[in-house]
Amino acid sequence: METGSDILFFWVARMLMLGIYRTGKIPFKTVYLHGLVRDKDKQKMSKSRGNVIDPLGVAEEFGTDAVRAALVAGNTPGTDTIISEDKIRGYRNFTTKLWNIARFVSMQHSEGDRISFGDTISKKEKIYLKALEVIKKKVTKHLEAFEFHLALETVYHYIWHEFADKIIEETKPRLQNGSESEKEATRALLKTLLQESIKMLHPFMPFVTEEIYQELQFKEIVSPKEIRSPLLMTERW
Repeated sequence: METGSDILFFWVARMLMLGIYRTGKIPFKTVYLHGLVRDKDKQKMSKSRGNVIDPLGVAEEFGTDAVRAALVAGNTPGTDTIISEDKIRGYRNFTTKLWNIARFVSMQHSEGDRISFGDTISKKEKIYLKALEVIKKKVTKHLEAFEFHLALETVYHYIWHEFADKIIEETKPRLQNGSESEKEATRALLKTLLQESIKMLHPFMPFVTEEIYQELQFKEIVSPKEIRSPLLMTERW
């Protein structure tokens, strides 16, 4: 059950009592409490104050994914969350960054290319793949503990600061000057990291990640024994 703390007595407790009365069983075992959405000055949003942000308006301007992510980020269970256009704009910029990453990865491939590591995967690339597995386990752990804000922040920092700022920059020389087999392994690495990244990000930013997934057509991806799903939303990690 996901609800606000202000109606614990008026709604949640009564649902429990009625459920036990009618069925002899409790209707749910876990209650996730969200807080109020406040403005940048930590004031409760209300029409009388004139500080209400129209979700449809900002979604039209910055994108629905940016609004979703801004509402999740920093939103600790049971506490109020602060939202502003600047915060939403920041996640719109992240969306743009994600598109740029996908465009760069896509530019390394020709249509019909078979993607595989071959026998030339480097020691550093193996380290990158192991680090990715650590991130996936961390995100999974946060999700299972209802720490959605930490799950999103973990994926966000991995994609921007690790994948984009570090890994892509470090692999550019190999893409430019390496042998054909080295280039193939590097392309496979980048496509694998991108695929796994958008899988983890999909629950929070479903539209841009699904679009990237469909555009890049992740067939013959390098993950062992992996079968491509027609939709990202049905993929597993």
